[in-house]
Amino acid sequence: MTHVFSDLRVVDLTEGMLGMAGTVLADFGAEVIKVEPPGGDPLRGHPGFQFWNRGKHSRVIDLTDDTHMAELEALVDSADVLILSPLPSSDASRLSAAAVQQRNPGLIHVSLTGFGAATDLEVFGHSEQMVTAKTGRLMGNDSLSGAHGDIDRPLYIASPASTYGAAMLALQGIIGSLIQRERTGFGRAIETSLLDGISAATMRLAFERKGDAVVPVGARGEGGVPLLMRGIRLCFLSVETKDGRYIQMCCRQPRLYRNWMNAIGLGDELREDRWSALPLGVRSHDDADEWEARVRNAMLDRTQEEWMHQFRTLDIGADPFLTEDEFLRHPQLLANNLVIEVDDGQLGTITELGPIVSAEATPAEIRRSAPPLDSAATFSPVPHTADPKPGPAGTPPVELPLQGYTILEVASFLAAPLGPTLLAELGARVIKVEPLDGDPFRSSGLEFVHIGNGKESIALDLKSSEGRAILHKLIAQSDALIHNFRPGVPERLGFGYAEARSIRPDLVYLYGASYGSNGPESHRAAFHSTPNALCGGGILQAGKGNPPVNDSYADPCSGLATGVALALGLYAREHHGIGQYLETNMLVSAGWVHSARMEAYSGREPRPELNTDQTGFSAFDRLYQCSSGWVMLACHDDRWTDLTTILDKTSWRGDPRFADRSARQLHDRTLQWLMEDIFITRPAQEWEAAGLATGVPIASAADNTLEEFLVHSGLLSGAEHPAFGSYWRLQPRIRVANSQPVAGLPCEVGEHTEAILMSLGLDSTSIARLSESNVIGIAPPERRHPNGTGAVSTDADIAFSR
Repeated sequence: MTHVFSDLRVVDLTEGMLGMAGTVLADFGAEVIKVEPPGGDPLRGHPGFQFWNRGKHSRVIDLTDDTHMAELEALVDSADVLILSPLPSSDASRLSAAAVQQRNPGLIHVSLTGFGAATDLEVFGHSEQMVTAKTGRLMGNDSLSGAHGDIDRPLYIASPASTYGAAMLALQGIIGSLIQRERTGFGRAIETSLLDGISAATMRLAFERKGDAVVPVGARGEGGVPLLMRGIRLCFLSVETKDGRYIQMCCRQPRLYRNWMNAIGLGDELREDRWSALPLGVRSHDDADEWEARVRNAMLDRTQEEWMHQFRTLDIGADPFLTEDEFLRHPQLLANNLVIEVDDGQLGTITELGPIVSAEATPAEIRRSAPPLDSAATFSPVPHTADPKPGPAGTPPVELPLQGYTILEVASFLAAPLGPTLLAELGARVIKVEPLDGDPFRSSGLEFVHIGNGKESIALDLKSSEGRAILHKLIAQSDALIHNFRPGVPERLGFGYAEARSIRPDLVYLYGASYGSNGPESHRAAFHSTPNALCGGGILQAGKGNPPVNDSYADPCSGLATGVALALGLYAREHHGIGQYLETNMLVSAGWVHSARMEAYSGREPRPELNTDQTGFSAFDRLYQCSSGWVMLACHDDRWTDLTTILDKTSWRGDPRFADRSARQLHDRTLQWLMEDIFITRPAQEWEAAGLATGVPIASAADNTLEEFLVHSGLLSGAEHPAFGSYWRLQPRIRVANSQPVAGLPCEVGEHTEAILMSLGLDSTSIARLSESNVIGIAPPERRHPNGTGAVSTDADIAFSR
């Protein structure tokens, strides 16, 4: 059995969930040494630690001790990859890319920060709570993104998608740099952040531009909620059933919605003029309210399982809301071997999610649970001996890591296509193969630019023999192919794995699956709501005692996993000479977001619940309303003394209800109520200043949306495209030192058809004939960008130095 990273050594200086980057490397064979401070990672013993650190070794090193730092430097000198989150300034220079790569030129140096290019905010650290609060991610949420309706206050986000996103971005940068090292021998220095993770893991970013302003999703239309959004909500209702349980509906495609209405007895009414344009063409808010009430009433006729039995039979997009433990027993996970058992010396047998990527030729192997503290105490590093291969001028490369690689994207919507988008930011050429009427996600308007950046679009009728022949020529010239069709469809359209491999034997072939290629539900349709319902996220985000809610992180977080999978496959081919079949799974990707809750073992304490008003988990981890604005408090119990000083409640230290940690946990709700009464007395900015002065993590929550924060911070650039008009363009989310970044251009459907066909050897006469016979689609000249390609070098110099 070949393990992709079996000859790699990784030094991991991250804490908590950011360690997931090292988890994936360890799952696929790398020797990962987790460096911990004396006493261990602060999250040792907390939920998620066993998951995030499985398969690793532990080495205790005191970063404040010169002798220990010398040991760490020797360890880094022996490594292939160094991953670190912000260190004390006294230590940072000794582990900078410039310092360590001078001794070890082949090292991949990875820096994970909280706020990335928004460096002035790094004083708030790199926790999920601080970054989401300061950047506006907690604002602008609605019933499609975790809230109970439309709210105008910050919402505590229970899914740590930003940290997950940062870890997945780091992995893409690491593996891309390892691929480049195969050719050059040189390592690269890369940087990404939780803020970049937010922009990658947030589905419904608005890119509408009006001069220097951005128009958030919820502000489009003539005041209130746009009718299109009401129509979309009708497709994704979270509905109660006869037994008091809930089902998440996922029926955005007209066929699925029609099937659903037929099943609940409302199908005939869709023929009436008033309702004929449902769901996306709903004609008024009053109509939407009336129709929604009728649908909800009809769903009360049967139990959750009765409806689900019928929905599975009739191909209707719907899933039951499950708890985490129910999710870990889901038939689809079991059928695809995506749940594992790991023996732990302290906790016994732990059931948890398996690898984030399934690789046919180079499978993952989870060998052991998280390590005991300082398990690698006697480890003696051997210096790295690989010599860099001389480049054209004997210098390290300046090209982006994936420059020269071509990825063929035969996929739609967002859960699969986002991965190639991110790899395009690392230099890959991405050719998007679309049907003649385009990717259905284009109906989302400017949100499409989130996944269309940096790609070339060719429109093909793959049901025609000539269209399939063109696709085969593209496969022959591509390094990787990704699709997200249901099982059996690629074979009918001429690009199943067997046929694709016969054309290009070393092809990296990725199925970005919904439920997985095996199991009883492998052929069912799924959308962003599906994993949220199944993995427990919908119940968690709803808050204690509330009906479960929809959320939209699952799609982009699945796309982040496809980017990792494609990079992993390309590295396996470059390093081991193996082309292979790979698969990601939306259920698993969403489960990894909630990895702290994806451990089941005997004696596990109950998982924490979000409070009823969706403001937080505990007195120390929640939002508080102030006399003006809101603050996020995100501290550990060990800051109790400092917190009582800030709140001017030192008397609480002698209160028996709060005398020690156990007492504070027992009386947590009382403590929340008392703290609410205190925080409301002063403005949020004053509380933030007090926190900064004492080191207690308190931050005023932004009162604008994420899009507005990105624009006002200079992290979005204005752009124009004939097909999209004025919009805001994201900067690349993985920064590679000494490389000029690229800023992608969104592609109109068929914008590059002619250029691509000419590169395949077709002449203008043949192209005209194919167009006339509707085998290909060609964008009108007036809807094409004058640059003509999917990516251009950015004018902004966002390279960073070390």
